[in-house]
Amino acid sequence: MACEDATVALGDVREQHEGPENAEIFTALPGSAADKLAIKTGYDKFLSVALDGSISGRSEAIGTREEFQISFDDGFQVLKGCNGRYVTFNTDGSIGCTSEEIKENNKVLVRTRGDKERKVETLAEKEKRGNVREYETNYVKMYQKFQDKKLKISTNCVKDLKAARKEGRFHEEMLDRREKMKSDRYCM
Repeated sequence: MACEDATVALGDVREQHEGPENAEIFTALPGSAADKLAIKTGYDKFLSVALDGSISGRSEAIGTREEFQISFDDGFQVLKGCNGRYVTFNTDGSIGCTSEEIKENNKVLVRTRGDKERKVETLAEKEKRGNVREYETNYVKMYQKFQDKKLKISTNCVKDLKAARKEGRFHEEMLDRREKMKSDRYCM
């Protein structure tokens, strides 16, 4: 938990169904590399590692001292500070970057408020369930130049598009329809 004096200590042990206090909520922000992150406290300060390995929450911006490298070990997360040592949770409640190798007191299990898994609908799935005419309109809007503020959509029958969608050549058919209209600058 982040304290008002900018120190960081372990909070009380809580049951799985209990929520955290505001001082126990931290926000992870992306760092300079894909495996690095910065941690922001509830007091809008970033955690940083000092030369002696102590961790405090006084920084206003993200620098090299505020970035932690995250890795995984046996289903747990492990954080490595800028000094090349792992974040250690001591029995007296203090936290620091002091361990050179991964031990049990370096492992963390992060709980989040967000959904654990969220299915993102792909473009192909949207095309399969959507109205063909609506999809063609949206597709034309992406590429057509609106000089006269009028949308120019092919007057050909939508049956061709429905057949092309079943055959797996939906985008090719839409490109052909746009080409016949010659109404946009990307299709020649």
